[in-house]
Amino acid sequence: MNRKQFIQLSTSAAAMSAFSGNLLAGKVVSEFLPTQKHPFLNAYYFRAHMYTMVPAQVRHDMQWMADLGTKVVSVAVLEQDLWAAVENLEIIANEASRVGMEVHIVPSRWGGLVAGAPKVPSLFSVHNPDTWMLEENGNPYRSKNSGVISSVHAEKTLDFVIESMYKAIDLWGIKGVIWDEPKTFNKIDYSKNALEQLGHTPDREESIAANVSFYSAINKAIKERDAAFTTSLFLPADKEADIINQAATITDLDYFGCDGRPWAPEDGGKLESSGKVLLKNGERFISAARNNNKHTLWLIENHNMLDEDAKLMDKRMPEVISKDIDQYIYYYYPRNLETPDFIMDTLKKHLKEIK
Repeated sequence: MNRKQFIQLSTSAAAMSAFSGNLLAGKVVSEFLPTQKHPFLNAYYFRAHMYTMVPAQVRHDMQWMADLGTKVVSVAVLEQDLWAAVENLEIIANEASRVGMEVHIVPSRWGGLVAGAPKVPSLFSVHNPDTWMLEENGNPYRSKNSGVISSVHAEKTLDFVIESMYKAIDLWGIKGVIWDEPKTFNKIDYSKNALEQLGHTPDREESIAANVSFYSAINKAIKERDAAFTTSLFLPADKEADIINQAATITDLDYFGCDGRPWAPEDGGKLESSGKVLLKNGERFISAARNNNKHTLWLIENHNMLDEDAKLMDKRMPEVISKDIDQYIYYYYPRNLETPDFIMDTLKKHLKEIK
């Protein structure tokens, strides 16, 4: 079976998954359910002690998370970490295991396709211009955060991501992956790779379907090696409805959801983008996940926060927790906090209520 046939088959399977999910009326009966008790806490531990690893400090961090009831620690992994930071990740994995937490990774800026940390160009994309996504005028798409973007239509891109995931699993014994804010669902690709695969210029619907197939193929490859491996994906809470509904059909995906501030649109506060909030806007993802036989996920954006925003978070967190999301993710001492200890203590008192 060639790649074009595989993509077509995967797209059909995704459509059938969506149809089946509607019939199931939100009942989760996936063949590959994680063993985690729901709801559970996952800590984003992004670029901690980058290139300066002090085991005692990592040990302190892991104990803080475990004492809170955190079950998973998720580490941002750049492409170059797979050869340039192997022992650093080993320290984190070993200390997490010591306190009974699983380690998941957040592929960061791989192929320019996903978010994560830090904001850097993809080495793979830089070295493989034949994979670049192109605009209609023939220029490459350029993200302000990570530069050029590799096409999901390029077989080389798919192979790179799968092989990188295999290497991460072999190196660190990780138990899960989070696809953090995939960037190309809303972009039409005019590259040679896209035109050859589809036989014509893609439209928005076909572009979305190609991304669904891309992440489905990666998840399938991972699950074939380890059926118990946990796969998660989230989009910004302000994402368009058609993308939400189609992304929720990605196959071999255990958790689907969104990230956003832990309050409602009318609350104001410092936002990363207009409408990127969990209450109301983020609730659209709950039904999309459950209608497609997936567990729910919310990432609480407690990074880049002022003290006055922490007071707003304090007010709204009881309602956020009341939604009974299956996987709550929080940032552990993230970037750009006005008063880090105050903001983390404010969040902590609510997270410890999640059992």
